[in-house]
Amino acid sequence: MATFLKALVTIYSADIRRAADFYGRVLGLAETYRFPKDGEPEHIEFNVGGATIAVSSPAGLRSHGMPPATPGHPFELGIKTDNVDAAVGELRLAGVAILKDPSVSTAGNRYAYIADPDGNWISLYQNVNG
Repeated sequence: MATFLKALVTIYSADIRRAADFYGRVLGLAETYRFPKDGEPEHIEFNVGGATIAVSSPAGLRSHGMPPATPGHPFELGIKTDNVDAAVGELRLAGVAILKDPSVSTAGNRYAYIADPDGNWISLYQNVNG
C-alpha cells in the first residue's frame, strides 16, 4: 500500500488575492508555494506549524476538472495559538469578523471563532492545561 506523506487543507475562494492577503498579511502565515509564479494566482499555500493551508481559485478547480466549490460550513480550520485573547484583539483591530469572542470550552481550552473573507470558520485555540 502507498504511504501517505502529508495532509493539505485547501480553502476555495472566489477572490484568491483577498484570501491570500488574509492568510498571509492579516494572519501572518508564511507563503510557501504559488502557482503560477507570475500573473494571476490559481493556488497559494501557507505554512503554520507543521501544517499547510492552501487557497485555490475557481480557475484552480477548473484546471483539475472539478466543478465550482459551493459555499457553506462543512468544516472549520483550527489554528493553535499561544494567546487567543491577544490574537482576537489584533484581528479585531485589523477588521476581521469575530464570530465568537474568547471563551473556555468544557474541555478546558481557550478558544474563539473568526471568519476569513469568504466566511469560512476558523477556530483559534490554546491549551490552557498543558
